[in-house]
Amino acid sequence: MRLAVAAILAFLTITPRSAGAEVLIRWDQADVPSLQALGISTLVIPAAQGAGIKQALAQGYRVYVEVDAATAGAFAPIEGLAGVIVNGPIAFDVRERLAQRVKIVRLAENRGKWPHIRTNWVTLNKDVLQVTNRSSQPWLENNEALIRIATAASPPGAPPVLLTYAWQPVTVADLDQGPRRENYLVAIAEAGGFGADLLLPLHERFERELMAGSPDARADWEAIRRFVDFYAWNVPAQHRPVANVGVVTSDPMRSFEMLNLLARHNLPFVTIAPAAVTAQTLAGLDLVVLLDEPTGGGRAAAAAFAKQGGAVVEAKGAPSDPNTFALEMRQRLGSERRVVDVWNGITVLVAPYSRPAREDLVLTVVNYAAQPLPIQIRVRGTFSEVQYEAPGQPAVLLSFEVRNGGTEFVLPALSVGGRVFLNRVP
Repeated sequence: MRLAVAAILAFLTITPRSAGAEVLIRWDQADVPSLQALGISTLVIPAAQGAGIKQALAQGYRVYVEVDAATAGAFAPIEGLAGVIVNGPIAFDVRERLAQRVKIVRLAENRGKWPHIRTNWVTLNKDVLQVTNRSSQPWLENNEALIRIATAASPPGAPPVLLTYAWQPVTVADLDQGPRRENYLVAIAEAGGFGADLLLPLHERFERELMAGSPDARADWEAIRRFVDFYAWNVPAQHRPVANVGVVTSDPMRSFEMLNLLARHNLPFVTIAPAAVTAQTLAGLDLVVLLDEPTGGGRAAAAAFAKQGGAVVEAKGAPSDPNTFALEMRQRLGSERRVVDVWNGITVLVAPYSRPAREDLVLTVVNYAAQPLPIQIRVRGTFSEVQYEAPGQPAVLLSFEVRNGGTEFVLPALSVGGRVFLNRVP
């Protein structure tokens, strides 16, 4: 093992962000349920829905108005609003003008995808289209890499990234029916597990059924609220993200698919600008991928990193087959240098975090299949207590085994999302 676990955990110096995490519910109908019915205090309503805005304000909701980026500059403030959420990026001067009119202006990261499993996916390998079969690892439409990139680009002390996206039906029947309960729950677990806020759109049919007091809709809503409450603690914000793969790139989105596949194979990464490659920024890493050439003294820092036992891979530009490349990086690290390994969990993503002043770890786990599965996990490092919690379930201690510098345990039934606390108890 090249570096002690403590060195890995000390690598990232990102300041923990605000304590709370929010799942903001977008409501599109003119009629709005009462505060007592929904049991939440905040709604996001599109600017075009004037009647809904007035009714929500009259009922005592904290109301954000959602505006498109193209029309943000012409937005006229409404008395009593908590703030404005702009769907998409806007120019700095437009944001400044908005900030003079309303208390809070937040920009929604709208490049995300509704998280789900795509079992048959197509890749391009040496100009040949390849389609996976049913036995292959399923493709996960997920937003972990996007959240990591957007969080790294945020200034210190900024609120969490506010993720949003439109729901995409898989079949014609889904178009009318809308997302199922588990679809909403996976979306909430993903954002909360990776440290983002979420602007969650509700399907029109679901909103109408909630207004009508449908028993099934109320049951689904109660499950959604349990997940909202669970992830409101924003545990990732109280810890530092752990990463032992560094990707040197001047434009992370240019190589997004490669970064997405690293996340897909549970290889936590951090992006580093070419001018920011130093001995300090490489400290604690085990693998560095050079998509762009380091500038200044960066090349010497990378050479020194390799001399000390780190792996340096030059992959100028984006690899033509990002999935194969990510698997090669996984093999390059080997089991002894991977931060986390997951068995029997091909639909599970894991994100590790460390406490700022301790060597304890927290894992957030998301099962995109939304079906209870026993998941075996190995974490690099030796721990003396493993505790697991999930929405609506009390925290429990898990049995574990320490072997070859790692701690192994089984989550008995990971349904959608949860957290694992790995502690070093005196």
